[in-house]
Parts: sequence; C-alpha cells; structure tokens
Amino acid sequence: MAEYAVQVKSAYKSYGSKQILKNLNMRVQRGSIYGLLGASGCGKTTLLSCIVGRKKLDSGDVWVLGGVPGTENSGVPGCRVGYMPQDINLVGEFTVKGAISYFGRILDMTDELIEERFKSLKKLLDLPPDDRMIKNCSGGQQRRVSFAAAMVHKPELLILDEPTVGLDPVLRDSIWNYLVEISQKENTAIVITTHYIEEAKQANYVGLMREGRLLAEDSPERLLNLFRCDTLEDVFLILCMRQEEGQLSDLEYNIDEHQNGGLQSAESASSIALSEMGHGSLDILTKKSPPIKRNKQIGTFSLNKNHLKALMAKNYLQYFRNTAGLVFNLIFPIIEMLAFLSAIGGDVKNIGLGIVNDEYPLSACNHYNRMNTAIPYSIAECNFTELSCRFLEDVRDPMIHEVYYEDFESAVNDASHGKIIGVLHISQNFSESYKDRLVKGGDADDGTLDSSQIKVWLDMSNRQIGATLKFKLLSKFVDFQRGLTKDCRLPKKLAEIPIHFNYEYGSDQETYTVYMTPGVLLTIMFFMGTTPR
Repeated sequence: MAEYAVQVKSAYKSYGSKQILKNLNMRVQRGSIYGLLGASGCGKTTLLSCIVGRKKLDSGDVWVLGGVPGTENSGVPGCRVGYMPQDINLVGEFTVKGAISYFGRILDMTDELIEERFKSLKKLLDLPPDDRMIKNCSGGQQRRVSFAAAMVHKPELLILDEPTVGLDPVLRDSIWNYLVEISQKENTAIVITTHYIEEAKQANYVGLMREGRLLAEDSPERLLNLFRCDTLEDVFLILCMRQEEGQLSDLEYNIDEHQNGGLQSAESASSIALSEMGHGSLDILTKKSPPIKRNKQIGTFSLNKNHLKALMAKNYLQYFRNTAGLVFNLIFPIIEMLAFLSAIGGDVKNIGLGIVNDEYPLSACNHYNRMNTAIPYSIAECNFTELSCRFLEDVRDPMIHEVYYEDFESAVNDASHGKIIGVLHISQNFSESYKDRLVKGGDADDGTLDSSQIKVWLDMSNRQIGATLKFKLLSKFVDFQRGLTKDCRLPKKLAEIPIHFNYEYGSDQETYTVYMTPGVLLTIMFFMGTTPR
C-alpha cells in the first residue's frame, strides 16, 4: 500500500435516498498525475471530499498516504495534503498576498518561506496584484489564488477539483507543465478533475467515472490502444454504452466484446500488463461490500503561535475591512437598544380618565390648602376636610389625563363611546364619611361606607391598558392613605393592606424593561453572529 498515495476500495456513499458512490475502487500512485474524468454530478467532488477527510463513506475503505483520513498522525486533513475545492471559499477581505500568507501560517511555514513560495506561484499562475482584495478579483483570478493556496506548502498529495476551468489556454498549459514537473522531481501525487477530456492525456493515469462508478482507470495511451480509439472521449462513450447495456462487469469480457473475439493473445497480454501495474481495473457493478466499522477520530488541542497569529489576523481583517458588517455590528445594537428602551417597558401616558367630584368643584380644588386637609386634635382623632381635592392632587401622573365632568352620566356616556378609559367618582360627603369610617370601623352604617369609597369604572375591552390604570389608581390611593396617617400621627399600619405578599425572587417593583432585557441581549448576540461577511 506504501507505493500508493491514495487507495479507495469498495466505496459507497449516499445522500438520503440518492446513491452517489457505488462500489468504487481507485488507486493513485505516488509521483503520478491522476486525471479523474466525468460529467457534473457523477460523484467526483464527493469522492475527493472523502479522500481529504471532509466527508465519510457509508461503507468501504480509504487510505491516503498510508493512513486513514481523520485519524491520529495521518496528517489528513492537514499539511500533507493540498486541496483546491471546486467552490471558491476564500475570505473576501483578504488581499491576494494576505490569503497566501494566511494558509502558509496555518500550515506552520515561516514568513520567509511563504514570501519565497508566493513569488514563484505568482509568476507561475499570473496572480493579480498583491494588494488587490479577493472580493474584487474575477472568478478566474480567485480560482488561481485558491490554486496557489493549495500548493504553497508543497504537499505530498495535491488534490485539485477542476482547477483549469475558465483559464487562458496558455496559462493552462504552463500549469500542466508545472504539475508534471513536481510529480516527477518531487514525487508528488496529484489528483485532478476536469471537464476537458482531451486535456487529461497529459496525466499518467485517468479514471473514467459515471453515475458513481469508476468505469476504468489506466494510462491514456493504454486505454486508447485497448479500445482502438483516437480520443479518450470515444473511449468514454464506449464504456458508457457498455454500462447502459449492463455489460460492464469484467475487463476480459469487455475486451472480447470490443474486439469480437479476434485478438485473444492481445487481450491476455493487456490484462497481464494492467495487472502488473496495479491499474486497468473495471468496476464489478454487482457486488456490494458490507458496512465498515469506523475508526474513532482523535482530536488534540495545542496552542500554535503561527495558527494563533493567522486566525487573529484573519478575524481582524475580516471584521474591519467589511464595512457593512462593521456598521451592522456597531450601529445595529445601539439602534436596537434605543428602540427597545424607548418603546418597551415604559408606562403608557395620557390615558383619559373621567373625574366626577361631587364634594368640591374644580375651581375650589384649585385653591385648597393641603395643610388643612388633615389636622390632628387628639391622640386617636383627626379632622379631615377637602380630602377629595387632596386625592385628586395625589392622583396626578403622566399616565393619567384628567377629564373633569359636572355629572356622572356624561362621564359614563363618554366612556361607553371610547373617549375615555374610565370614570372616577367621589361622593358628596367623602371627607366626613372617610373620618367616620376611620373612627367607627365596622360599626359605620352603609351610607357612610358607601360615600367613603372612591368608585372607579374602567373599560376593560383593552385589558392591558385597563389593568395598568387600575393598579396605578390603587397605588395612588395607598400613597394617599399613607400621607393622611402620617399627617394625623396615626399608626402606619392603618394605611397598609392587611395582606402582605413576599416575593421569593425579585420584587414587585421590577420594571418590564428589566424583564425583557435578557431576551433583547440574546437577540443582539444572534444577529451579531450572522453579520454579513
């Protein structure tokens, strides 16, 4: 197995009910170029992803550079492999030189070595200017930068997924010459996929892939001779036709069919030669391997200065060169918090409340003296006057917009038509009745009890506003009673509600803003995590 850089045996892979790889076998020798040919959607990219350890097979075996991808000390994925994916996944905020430097540092290269490799790759691939940002490069230029990033560390295995798409023919030829050179001089194994079938003639071996199966793999010359064709495209066509007819099950059988039994000795010689090379196999389409037991992946953590430097530089540049993301991260949280604080959690304002005061008219309350409303004249008694005016003064609040009425019926009529939210009615003898009730307690007559009450009718069709106003009025009345007991030098408990509620967590004074703040902070963090990059 050591002579092979890649060996795939009986590979199966599916996405849901769709099977992508079907009993696929493949071998790539060290120091060779392996061209993987096939139409879009035949499974080439999936196969390469399994080879580099980005995806796992459903069943079958993969060995890369003598080890299983993803296991300890395999180096795959890692510095032993260079992988250029079909999709461009470079950070758009990097410059051309910055992108190469980033991958070099991730691969633990020195800055001097990165600079040396960058100069040679820039000349080879005709890279854009050093300071041009990736997002400002064309698609072809980005592919060349991605190509350079895969080759910067001179890997033992180079995997290129359609690297020459959209390139100038002259540049494509120079790239192929370079790949041939490093495969021969540096013993680098190269797997390259391409749409250009004739381009693969420069490869040492080609694999013809269709519908998740490797129909054949051998040198281009041997395949052309074997099938007596002038182009690899004709060879591919013959194999596709055999597959459609269900005849592609055995190499010797295919040769017999192709040559109509006329060259038995040539067939045997070809079969022997192919066997000696370890190549020239055609898929046996009817046999399926059992599922394999997975090797346990081992993860290790170590702090590497080069890795840390590269990642910090990437995050810094990605953040500060992305204007939209920077504005989003800095301005959006401020706007959201301002909107939240201004619109959520505050008390409603200017709720219309109709007031009918039968004890004193509005003109009299405008000139009353608060100091004269509660005058103590004995230890247990106090003289009350103009209490209705005092309460109406206490009830003033930004939440409440007082609307005064001369009679109760007019106020109720406006409330029924939605002009006001509720009606507050104070009886004619409120101050005197309040005093009698305080002195007599439970012995007070029904008339005294009735006229000592402040009656409130609320429109609860909008329950949120109605309930808010209700609790505000209750709070104001408690404050009103506390003020009276203080001025009369009476015990404070007389003004308190007899039942006390003790909260296990928090308090009843917490605002709605405090309650909502954790959710808003989580929302901000979520949106910051999805900042456009």
